Parts: sequence; C-alpha cells; structure tokens
Amino acid sequence: MGQVTSPVYAEKGMWDFRGSDTKQFTHCFHIYPAMMIPQIARELFVRYGVEGGLLFDPYCGTGTSLVESRLAGMNSIGTDINPTARMIANSKTTDYDLEMLDQYIEHTVLELESNIESITEYSSFIEPEYVTWERLEDWFPSRSIAEISYVLGKINEIEYDNASLFMRVALSECLRLVSYQRNGEFKLYRIPPEKRNEYYEPLLPKLLNRIQRNRRGLGQYYSNVDNSTTVKICDFNTVHDEGREYFPSIPGVDLVITSPPYGDSGTTVAYAQFSWLSNVWLGLDDKAPGALDRELMGGRRNDVGKFGCPEMDHAIEAIADEDGKRASEVMNFYNEYLLSIQNVASQIKKGGHVCFVVGNRTVKGTQLPTDQFTAWAFEQEGLEHITTYIREIPNKRMPSKNSPSNKAGVKLSTIVNEYIVVCRKN
Repeated sequence: MGQVTSPVYAEKGMWDFRGSDTKQFTHCFHIYPAMMIPQIARELFVRYGVEGGLLFDPYCGTGTSLVESRLAGMNSIGTDINPTARMIANSKTTDYDLEMLDQYIEHTVLELESNIESITEYSSFIEPEYVTWERLEDWFPSRSIAEISYVLGKINEIEYDNASLFMRVALSECLRLVSYQRNGEFKLYRIPPEKRNEYYEPLLPKLLNRIQRNRRGLGQYYSNVDNSTTVKICDFNTVHDEGREYFPSIPGVDLVITSPPYGDSGTTVAYAQFSWLSNVWLGLDDKAPGALDRELMGGRRNDVGKFGCPEMDHAIEAIADEDGKRASEVMNFYNEYLLSIQNVASQIKKGGHVCFVVGNRTVKGTQLPTDQFTAWAFEQEGLEHITTYIREIPNKRMPSKNSPSNKAGVKLSTIVNEYIVVCRKN
C-alpha cells in the first residue's frame, strides 16, 4: 500500500488537490461545515489501506471516509453524536434497491408537483414533535412552513425506508435555503426583521434540484463501489466510550482516517447550530443548539493541569497570559481530545495506522500546535509517529503567516494549512 516517509513535515503541495472535484459520487449529498475532501481519504487508503480490513472514523460527520472506504474495498465503522450528520452519512453509504428507489422518487415527485402550489397554510398539519409552530415562525415564512410540512408528510408515507431516508436528506439541505437564515452562515443568524415580511423562497425547485443531483451521484457511486463491503454508523462519543460493543474484535481496526474538530463548537465550527433546523423538523433530536454544543468536544468544563506536551503547554501558557478564561476553554477541549485519542488508540491492531487531519487554530494571537499534540498523544499510547503531511487549504485567500516548523506561539490570522498526522502501532 506504499512506503511511509520519515517523521518530518512532508510532501507540501502534494495534498492540496486544487481544482479537484470534491463532489463525486455520494459526496454531493448535503452541505455540512468543515468537510474533509474525499481526495485526502482516497490517497490515505492507497498508502495505508488494507483490502478487506476495517476502517474506523471516530468523528465521521457526514461520512467522507466511510464512502471512500467502500470504494477502497474496506469495511468501516463511524461514529458521530450529531443526529443530522449520522443521517447524511447513512444516506451516502447505505445499499439501495435503485429500481425501488426510483419508483418512490417518481411517485412522490409527481404528487408534490401536482399539489404543492395549493399549500399555503400550515394549520391543518400536525405540529412537529420537537418544535412548536411559534418557534418555527421565528425562522420561516408561514407558507414555507406549510410547504415543508406537506413535503415531509409525503416522505413519511414512503414505505421503503431507504427511499424515505434519501428524500429526507434532500429536504434537510433545503430547510436553511427557504428559512430566514442568512446566506453564507453556518451559525443561526437570521436576516433583519424588516426583510422577513417580503421573504419567500419556493421549496419545490430546490428540492427537485437536490433529488436529481443526489440520484446522479448515487448512480456514479454504485458503478464503482465494492458491494461486499459494509458500513456501520454509531452514536457513541469517543471522549467517554471505546464503543467496544460495535467492533468485531478488540483491537480490530486496521486504519483510522478522520478529521477531528479544530476546537470547541462554540468558538469554531458550529455543527450543532448548523444542524438544528434539520434535527427539529425531521424529529432527529429535541436539544437546543447550545445543549448539543455542550456535548461536543470541549463543551464541558474540566479541571486540568499541564499535559506534559511541551509545545501545547507553552501555547496554553501564552494564551493564559492574555485571557485566563479562554486558556481554560482551550485546555478543556484538548483534555477531551486526549481522552478521545486514548479510546481510539485502544481499538487499533498491531501494524495499523492512524491518520488525523487537523488544523492548528489561533487563539489570542497564539497558534495551537494540534498536529504536534496529536502525534504526542498517540505516542503516549504506544504508537509511533511516522510523518506529518502538510496541506494548504485552497479556498483560503489570505497569505500564510505560519512557519513550516510550526513552533508554538507563532502568530497566525487564520487556518491556512491542514496537517495530516500519521502514526503506526508497532
């Protein structure tokens, strides 16, 4: 599967994949914050994959590595505590009866096209289980609430579960687009009140566009996927749980490919806020965005001392000199990250590899050396750090200010590089 390189920053430029199609196959399903591009996973499978072996993604999100595992001939297990992410990952990786799927798509679309224009009031529909009409009125025009309710009702009538899943994912992506949500925002920010009275975006054209796009991607996927492979998607939190009951043997994982959060959800990527409309409309979860954020990594406060990783300890000390509260929040995140790594490491068999795609964020003017901390944490669990590949994020337009040596405390305005940390259990 390829030779590993020396344990230094390696192959800068080779991992950027500028101009690559990142929406091939079922990767086209549903936008989501901070998605790892499939080309990274694909190359890592070439180098470190084991045909017929087992991949584990402990922060699987919408399933990029899981999709690629089936294309690479590996079985996979992924876990994520966000219900919307798990739903999307399931839809991307499940086995469909394509003929039956097409029949249900055609039947449902015909009904929607025939009737949705007449749906303008939501009073005759059943209120969703996890949210009130009044709460939804804060986020949608009344006509949009009616249209969503009608579409969801028709989807719920579908008797083939996988077709219902397929349609729910297409609808989920449309919810933000017809809401008062501001364009280009992952967090829950609405357009100004004075603009809401005139606001209305028809649901059906957006829904049909996503149904057609996703069906094309699914067809491409089925032309290339290894049908002997399996995917299992779980909801355990690796901060607190090894998930032993989900694995065929312990240790039994040949390869980990994952992209963990850059930092706590409240101050970096707002996964919970992004997913809230889908979670409540589709009956996936009744938690408020803040409650789910607190369950995500770094969301709870802990009393933690120094880690023993000099680079990270020095960085946190520098932040503490500027803001003690932020330093405590940063330490909380890395403490839970360390606990998660300990649980992940316990699942890896001898000779197995770990590939963590991480970003070194900046807090209070200090760069946090997440790549070095990741390598150090796995070394504490008996793994060997093989190499760290550098990737420049192509859609970042700001000039890089960080040093290839990545020393703690280097000033940086934004994350412009990702680091692919590779370790091996010997």
